Amino acid sequence: MSLNVQFYKVHNHMTNEDIVMSRIVNQQVLDFNGLCEYLADGSTVTAADVSAVMKLIELRLPLILGLNAKVICSPEGLTFRPKVSGSITQSELKKKLEAKLAADPTLDIDVNRDLEASDLSINDLTASIAIELPKKWDERFKAKAEFKRVNANGNVNGNDNLNPNPNEGDNGNDSANPNDNGNPNTSGDDTGGNGQGSDDQGGGSIVDGVDEG
Repeated sequence: MSLNVQFYKVHNHMTNEDIVMSRIVNQQVLDFNGLCEYLADGSTVTAADVSAVMKLIELRLPLILGLNAKVICSPEGLTFRPKVSGSITQSELKKKLEAKLAADPTLDIDVNRDLEASDLSINDLTASIAIELPKKWDERFKAKAEFKRVNANGNVNGNDNLNPNPNEGDNGNDSANPNDNGNPNTSGDDTGGNGQGSDDQGGGSIVDGVDEG
């Protein structure tokens, strides 16, 4: 088991310093049919049996969550639970009250009144499903996962071959060998395409695996 990781540098404008970050690239996809076949392999059930159960979970799980219940779906505690989101701020309330007053000037409305809990209406809420993964899953995954460095050309190098003196040679960039035995044409979704950082950190193009922010 290995995770292909690309490193890139961005500038954090909030702290005014550079930061090197990492992301998974060349990520593979196991589709639904492949998952069913994998789960059925070596067991007494068939891939069709696994598929049928999965489809029932898809169909019935939202109905159970809609009853204000959380569902434990595995012996180690994989849990699905209902989640609600929605909020209103003082400034949003003021705009809302001003709109009502503009629509009907005869109303007695204090647009500058303090925000109250009752100002958030049911119609402003959005329901969603939250997933809680078992801690044992994380521990098991961390114990087995290995990392392989990937440069901008898609070449894989399992070791960190960084120049100890960034002012000489590779300027501190990854020096993965382009003739490496890694597969530069790995299929799947490449989540490391453009080297974009978060909004507060900026972004840049990758040069040998490092963004020049």
